[in-house]
Amino acid sequence: MTDDKILFSTLEEKDLKMCINMGDDGKYYVSGEGTISFQREHGAPLTLTNVKYVPRQKKNLVLVAMLEDKGYDVVFNKGKVLLRHITTGQTKRIGI
Repeated sequence: MTDDKILFSTLEEKDLKMCINMGDDGKYYVSGEGTISFQREHGAPLTLTNVKYVPRQKKNLVLVAMLEDKGYDVVFNKGKVLLRHITTGQTKRIGI
């Protein structure tokens, strides 16, 4: 989820009739959905689909379940996030 339109390579703006409730008691409405790609430190870019466009959201959020659906194990270690591809076993550090 992000409020930054510039990050999207594709974005379909539409009312998805979804409301995100955050820990700060803020309510944010989803105003679209699209695709975002970002470059990891090494290797091919990671592409995330069905990313929600949420205006006024203060932070970009990536769901661990979404990365797992893409075939990765997610490891948090010493303040860093590592992705391990289930098939190849390759581990990559990402800058989230």
